[in-house]
Amino acid sequence: MASAVGTRARMWATRAVQWDPARNQLKRGAYQAAKVRGRLLEARGRLPEIANIYAASSPKAGSQWVKALFDHPLVRRETRLFTVPQLDFQSHPERGFPLASFVPGLYVSYDEYLRIPHRHPHRVVYMFRDPRDIVVSGYFSSIGNHRDTQVPEIEEGRRIMRELPLDEGLLYAVGAATTRLREMATWSDVVRPEVLKLKLEEVGADEATAIRQILDHCEIGLAGAELDQVIRECSREQLQAKDIAAHGDAEKGHYRVDRKTYRELFGPEHHAAVAEAVPGLVERLGYPPA
Repeated sequence: MASAVGTRARMWATRAVQWDPARNQLKRGAYQAAKVRGRLLEARGRLPEIANIYAASSPKAGSQWVKALFDHPLVRRETRLFTVPQLDFQSHPERGFPLASFVPGLYVSYDEYLRIPHRHPHRVVYMFRDPRDIVVSGYFSSIGNHRDTQVPEIEEGRRIMRELPLDEGLLYAVGAATTRLREMATWSDVVRPEVLKLKLEEVGADEATAIRQILDHCEIGLAGAELDQVIRECSREQLQAKDIAAHGDAEKGHYRVDRKTYRELFGPEHHAAVAEAVPGLVERLGYPPA
């Protein structure tokens, strides 16, 4: 119950406070509370059997969908994990994360993931996507997001992309995404029992099967009507409707309304830029070449 109340309070605060410095203070406070909670559960021998679940990914590769799944009340009831707010997890992964927590938006390389210490069983759900569509989604998110992040580099990049013609803006977006694409490459050959890797495109084609895979991987025992409810309420359509209602504007939400892909937007120069940024990545991830 305490975990559910804390999660609802965190979600309300994130929606209500739009000024980034204040949001970050709230996030850090919630993060410290999660650390205290985890230590108390460990001391009392009451940790969940799976002490941590990580949603690893790259931005624009389905991380919000995975977060919504693990934040679903029925899933939270089974995991007994507190969802920690997203922060800059890359800075010091060796410090670890609060026990008894779900960690969303773990945007790190595989080497950085290996630096995270673990004393208890954990699971990783790694979502990836065609790198070319990550570029496209990142571009439209950048030119359409109107909330000031208070980060000069991000705001300058957004300004540049808004002012450039589409073709040039997409080329700029390739450069902006290069670090994330290189991180994706480090996960491409990973095969470990605690890591479940899923393509966003396959999830989109069969969300029900993907949800069952994720729940089984994380030893979450939902079945029957409860499982059907989770599958129904975590569909992209349901989540997009909630997102639009929360933001009051489809263009400001996490789920893009205009779903054009690289197939409609990329020219030879864009394919060449992605290939130059991370040679062979598209093919290594199992996607068709240009």
